[in-house]
Amino acid sequence: MSAVASVTAVICAVAIACSLVTVIVPQGSTKRVMNAVIGVFILCCMIVPIKNAVSGFTIDFDIPKLNDEFSASADEAYEKALLTETKSKLESSLVSYLLSKGYKVKTAEITLNSSDKSGIYIERICIYIDKSEVKNSSDIISLTETKFETTPELLVT
Repeated sequence: MSAVASVTAVICAVAIACSLVTVIVPQGSTKRVMNAVIGVFILCCMIVPIKNAVSGFTIDFDIPKLNDEFSASADEAYEKALLTETKSKLESSLVSYLLSKGYKVKTAEITLNSSDKSGIYIERICIYIDKSEVKNSSDIISLTETKFETTPELLVT
């Protein structure tokens, strides 16, 4: 607040000094030139303190740093979304395929992984079946191997 008071005091003192100078200056072209010079001087006296106040003003935002384990690049987020969607589609496809062949399958869980060299690949398939389907387990395994080229694990529930 003291900065505002000092700026106001300087502007008032400059205005009084300039008004005294305009009274002393004779009429005519000299007075017009002096009025222009005084106007520019008063304008500068008003702008300089404001500029100094603004240049000293800083906004500091404290942005917390995220740990690398909690942050992901756009590529990593895309890869994760792609794996999730692919997993969901493959699981529903496998269950539908086995149901269309006449086997009662509760659910299927497919674990996917990806690498730069080989792309997305199936690590593991778990198929949950009823006790009544145990007699057909070899058929379910062979159909899944044919369709997905991976030997599944059958879990009886």
